[in-house]
Amino acid sequence: MGSVVIINTLKFDKNDSCEMGLRHPIYTLLDEVKKLKANEGIKVLVNDYDWLLVIKNTLLLMGDVKYEDHGDVDSFRELVIYRVTNPQQ
Repeated sequence: MGSVVIINTLKFDKNDSCEMGLRHPIYTLLDEVKKLKANEGIKVLVNDYDWLLVIKNTLLLMGDVKYEDHGDVDSFRELVIYRVTNPQQ
């Protein structure tokens, strides 16, 4: 991962999302990932296994974006998502 600067933290709680009827977290995540420049990253906390799988599989399709799974932190799974090159202009 090298020297990645974390510029934002996103927390997706399945209980809050269900109660409030929020949109699927992948849309919010994609909006934030599009803003990343090379060596910038976001920390993502998620407590729903299905959401975690969707996030990981979607990131695999994005060539210049990588992630590290840091395991469980206070009942949330922590991912650090970062861009390795600048997006095409």
